[in-house]
Amino acid sequence: MDSTSVAERAPAHSRTHSSRPGGLAGDWSDFGCRINAWTPEALFERYESTRFLYPAKRARLTPYWPMILDNWQRARQAGELLHCVVSYDDPNGGWASMTSWRSTHAGWQTQHLVSEGTLVGGRAVMLGAVAVRMAEQRDISQQNWFTPGNRFAAHAFGGLVRSIPPDLAGVVPGDYVMVPEPLARSLGSSHGGEEPRGRVVELDGGACPELADLARRCRGEVYVQAEGLDRDDLGLGDVDQLYRLVGLRRYRRIWATYDTAGRMRAAVLAYRGPLGFNFSFLENRCDLLVAPGLDAEETRRATDVLLAAACDAYEGFAPGCLPVTSTLPLDRLVAAGAQRVRPYTQALWLAEAYPDFYRHIDGLYARRLRGRVEHPRRTA
Repeated sequence: MDSTSVAERAPAHSRTHSSRPGGLAGDWSDFGCRINAWTPEALFERYESTRFLYPAKRARLTPYWPMILDNWQRARQAGELLHCVVSYDDPNGGWASMTSWRSTHAGWQTQHLVSEGTLVGGRAVMLGAVAVRMAEQRDISQQNWFTPGNRFAAHAFGGLVRSIPPDLAGVVPGDYVMVPEPLARSLGSSHGGEEPRGRVVELDGGACPELADLARRCRGEVYVQAEGLDRDDLGLGDVDQLYRLVGLRRYRRIWATYDTAGRMRAAVLAYRGPLGFNFSFLENRCDLLVAPGLDAEETRRATDVLLAAACDAYEGFAPGCLPVTSTLPLDRLVAAGAQRVRPYTQALWLAEAYPDFYRHIDGLYARRLRGRVEHPRRTA
């Protein structure tokens, strides 16, 4: 299937650019950028040259590399409908790139900001991406995952809450571990001799105000809107149909625990998508939500039974594990045999915040350009 045949299935407004009111340009070329100009092979070679794809990470990805490359190649056929790589080639030899992919109905994950030898290029790909999205007016939100130790990402994404009103942006610190599937399955039977205190139910994918309320109490309103938890089609069926156009999948399965009074106490959101869209496998994360106020024992039980239930969503997942993210410390799972990846922070901002985000990034690069610090910059 060629890119034209896929793109033609998208609404016309998703394939064109226009100038944004107020005079801010809204076309990639206005920023000296190109979209999907590099093949995945060429992009990955550049990742390795800057050590964004450093040897240890490359080694972890090696068993899945053919699958990852195929997933990126397939997504490229759909153009900006599913996945885009915005790039900038500096006349002086430097370059910069950033990728974005459709995570929910109108929510995108922006990631892999990498530059070498050009601060101007990093500024161009970031501001160009924001300007185009403002001009198209088809998004609900953007998100980025970064490690707190990455100073540039901490300023660019972690610092956005200093520039954007709290009802339009949020920063959610958390833990990230890989739970081997056999361990996750065993957790569900570890309470076999204990008195049951509720039930576990897989949600049917329709609207669920209880889930939205739980997520709101755990992560805030911006998280609820960005992840599309305040609407129906929680299973991302519409998104999955778009991915199927190029032979890929993107869907979400959700399990929840209820107490004996029928109140939702915790939930797990199992996101499934093309392996390696994010080199830390965050496209397939298993996001754990636990109601504030649960004691340690209730939290332990809810975590165990939910992860055991979620194994059903990860059957056939090549790495053989559940990539679990949570705002709660996951030390107990690590002690039981899970592998800690590293702490990750999720930054989310709604479309209404794009003008403020643009000014935030512009100001950040203006300060950096005054110092003219030219060396590779990269984010998760």
